Amino acid sequence: MSSFYRGKIILTGEHSVVHGYSAILASLDLGVSCTAKEGNLEEAQKLDPYLQHLLQIFSKMTKIKEFNLSLKIDSNLPIKSGLGSSAAFAAAVFSELANFYNYSLNSDRLYNLVLEAENFIHGHSSGADPSIVVYGGLIAFKKGQMRQLAPSILVNKTFFLIDSGEATESTGEMIKKVASTESNQQILSEIGDLSQKILNDLENDNFNPQLLNENQSLLEKIGVVSPKAMDLIKKLQKFGACCKITGAGGVKTGSGYILAFHEESQKFEEYLKDMSLIFFKTQLGGIK
Repeated sequence: MSSFYRGKIILTGEHSVVHGYSAILASLDLGVSCTAKEGNLEEAQKLDPYLQHLLQIFSKMTKIKEFNLSLKIDSNLPIKSGLGSSAAFAAAVFSELANFYNYSLNSDRLYNLVLEAENFIHGHSSGADPSIVVYGGLIAFKKGQMRQLAPSILVNKTFFLIDSGEATESTGEMIKKVASTESNQQILSEIGDLSQKILNDLENDNFNPQLLNENQSLLEKIGVVSPKAMDLIKKLQKFGACCKITGAGGVKTGSGYILAFHEESQKFEEYLKDMSLIFFKTQLGGIK
């Protein structure tokens, strides 16, 4: 038996969520699994600063001083791509440690552990990634408060996640970059307004994919989208897709994965294949 936690996408609200505005996040069908057995950690795991930090957090909580166990960790979730890999990794490890040591760990306690872990990685996490990874489904998140959404309008719609290339910068670096530019504050407010509009639409069982393009334009204005990703997005939009990056972004190389929607999903899928792009299909709102 192993512990498995899914990654996520941000439908709307990256960066602005850090500043107290609403974001909408959904679970993916990709994730991280962890299996614990009697034994010892691999040498690479002993040198992994993030895993060691997770063990320190768990040790502090449980008073367990030595971890005489082996951990088998598997992931099909790309890293540095805006898909919640660090939060899913933490959730899977914490959950499996709790199982192995018969330690009671409900979802709320797991959320707090993952949030502490994310603060180590990103400097200061909004709490959005830990929320969607731990609770799953489709959520609205604002100022540390989460609520589940279940709009039927999204259930049968096909979305695409398209690789624009791994980001060179960390999430923490991108957050600092955005926050350090004073002119970005107004744009972050506009992203917050847009997120609220999308949220209101979903609650009234409406979905306007053009708002994804508007969100993308605002993300470009705050400087989190690389020229490579912008060029790819323009091509996708020219073909009729509505799309945006999903995550903190990146400017030096790639910007992680692009979330895209096209009214003719089969036609769009063939187009992506013809372009030899790395992508996968997903649905939003129905994955727990």
